[in-house]
Amino acid sequence: MMSEETPPDLDLTGEWETRLEARTVVERVSEVAMASTAPTSATEIAERADCATAEARPHLEWLVERGILEKATDDPVGFVRNEAYVEFRRITELTREFETPAAIADAITEYRERERDLAASFEAASPDAVALADVDSDDRDEAYDRLSEWRTITRRLSELHEAKRRLESRHVD
Repeated sequence: MMSEETPPDLDLTGEWETRLEARTVVERVSEVAMASTAPTSATEIAERADCATAEARPHLEWLVERGILEKATDDPVGFVRNEAYVEFRRITELTREFETPAAIADAITEYRERERDLAASFEAASPDAVALADVDSDDRDEAYDRLSEWRTITRRLSELHEAKRRLESRHVD
C-alpha cells in the first residue's frame, strides 16, 4: 500500500516511447515541430522524433510550404511553429466544440469571472502589469502559476471572442 507521501510509480518515458513507436515518421516530426516554440534545427527535431535528419527534412519543408511552420533562422535552418496557424486551429476547434454563439458566450462569462479573480489577487489590470520580483519569495512559485493561468485565460478569451464572431457570422440569415 502506498502512503500519501509516496508518489505513484509512473513510467512516463516508457509511455512516451510507446506512443512514438506507434506513430509514423510524418506524425512524429509534425508533433515535435509543432511543440517547438523556439527555433529548432532539423537535426534536433529528428532526434526528438526518433528518425534520421534526412527523413525529417522533407516533412519539415512540407510544413513550411503549408504555413504550419516557419523558418526562423538560416544557418543552421531553425524551424518554429507559425503562431498564427496555431491560433487559427485553436479557434476552429472552439467553433466545433461550442457550435453556437450562446454556448461560447457562457464560456466567456466563466473565463471572465476567473480573469477578474486573478486580477483582484494581483491587484493589476493585466498579466503584463505584474512584476513577480515584487512578490514575496516564499509565494513566488504559486504566484507564477496563477500568473501563467491568467495569461492562458486572457489568450483563451481572445480566441473565444473570435470563435463567437465566426459562429455569429455563419448564423446570420
